[in-house]
Amino acid sequence: MRDVKEPEIRKAEIMDVAGQLFMEKGYLKTTTQDIIERLNISRGLLYYHFKNKEDILYCLVERQTTPLLKQLKQITYNTNYLAIEKTQKFIEATMIKSESITEQMVSLQQSVDLEQNRYVTDRFSHKLVTDVTLFFEHIIVQGNEEKVFHVNHPFETAVFLMTGYVFVSNDIRESSDHENYLHAFHECLERVLQSSKPIFN
Repeated sequence: MRDVKEPEIRKAEIMDVAGQLFMEKGYLKTTTQDIIERLNISRGLLYYHFKNKEDILYCLVERQTTPLLKQLKQITYNTNYLAIEKTQKFIEATMIKSESITEQMVSLQQSVDLEQNRYVTDRFSHKLVTDVTLFFEHIIVQGNEEKVFHVNHPFETAVFLMTGYVFVSNDIRESSDHENYLHAFHECLERVLQSSKPIFN
C-alpha cells in the first residue's frame, strides 16, 4: 500500500529525489522511470505534479532561487534603507559567494547549461526578470522621491536594467572577464539612474 501524502510534500519529495539522481547519474542519464522507482510511486503520480523531466528541472531552479527573491524583497521594502543603500545591497545579494556553492548547486547548473535545456533557462530567466524588475522599480521610485535618482520612466528603466543584468550574467558566468562586466554594470547603473551621489565605491 502506497503512502498518501499532501500534494506539496509529495512534489517536494519528487524534486529532492530528482535532484539527487541528477547528481549521481547526470541529467541526461536520469529518466523519469528512475525517479519513480527510487520513490516507489506510480507514473501517474509523477505526471500529476510534473509534465516531464524538464518541468522538474525548472521547478528545482525556481526553488533554489526562492531564498534570493525573498532577500531582494526584504531589501526593497525595508524602510530603514535609503535608495542608494538598497541599490548596493540589491546587487550585492545577487553575487553568489564561492563558499556558499554546494555540490547540488553545481549539478543543477550543469543540467540547466545543457543545450537541450536552453528553453528551461530562457523561461526561468524571463520569470526572474519579471520578479526583480518590480523590486528595482520600487527602488528607483524611492530614489526619485529622495532626489538622488533622476529617472523619468522608472518601470521601463528597471525592465532594461534587470533584463540586461539577468541575461548577461547567465552568459558570462564562467568568463574570466566577469569582474569587468560587473564594473561596467555598476557604471551603467549610475549613469542611467543619474545618481547625484556615487552608488558604488
